Amino acid sequence: MGIYKKEASWEEMKREASRRMELLKLEPQTVQEFEAGALYLSRQQGGQIALQPADEEARAWASQFEREYECLVYHALRADTPLAGTCQALLFVSPASSDWGRERDYIKRAGLVYAYVSSELEDGVGEIMISPQNGGLIWLA
Repeated sequence: MGIYKKEASWEEMKREASRRMELLKLEPQTVQEFEAGALYLSRQQGGQIALQPADEEARAWASQFEREYECLVYHALRADTPLAGTCQALLFVSPASSDWGRERDYIKRAGLVYAYVSSELEDGVGEIMISPQNGGLIWLA
């Protein structure tokens, strides 16, 4: 059962996700692969980022999130941090299309994006600060 007002179709959410991926300066090939059905993962180790197809764990987690919240996951991030251990995030588009313009502006202006975050310390939907790097995304805070 979703928590968002369902205003958009899956295809509309997919187009919105592609727009956000372009705003986030993800590698164009990654956007094309997403449009064809693939999910990619930005794996952060220290200051380095590796952009790769999502592994089975990330794909399963994304599928579960999509079913539970009726949202579309468009990118995954994983970072190993000294304070919180391994942190994972799913970037998503909700079906509440009335929020999309504001959310895109937020990405442009503040560099913040809504994500579902999981770490050893907490789980839940919130905002994370990210920055484009080498066609992938790096988690800043």
